[in-house]
Amino acid sequence: MAFELKRFLEFTGTVAGIAGAVLLSLNVSYSPYGYVLFLFSSLLLAGHARIIRARWLLMLQACFLITIMNGIYHWLLLPVMGGQ
Repeated sequence: MAFELKRFLEFTGTVAGIAGAVLLSLNVSYSPYGYVLFLFSSLLLAGHARIIRARWLLMLQACFLITIMNGIYHWLLLPVMGGQ
């Protein structure tokens, strides 16, 4: 069971990260939603890192999470709130 969860988190997190990168690189009106895919990816890969006890990978995902939240704030939330 744990092996299946580990594989699911790793695979789904990787696919979401790739999809987020492609979406951002397209530079179209809905590109900022790539950050949402990055958020999903980072959370899944953090879960994977925790299961395999990879502390440095977990630290990397925590740092990614901070930058992803910054991107979500600037590209998705701030425009809705009437900011620049």
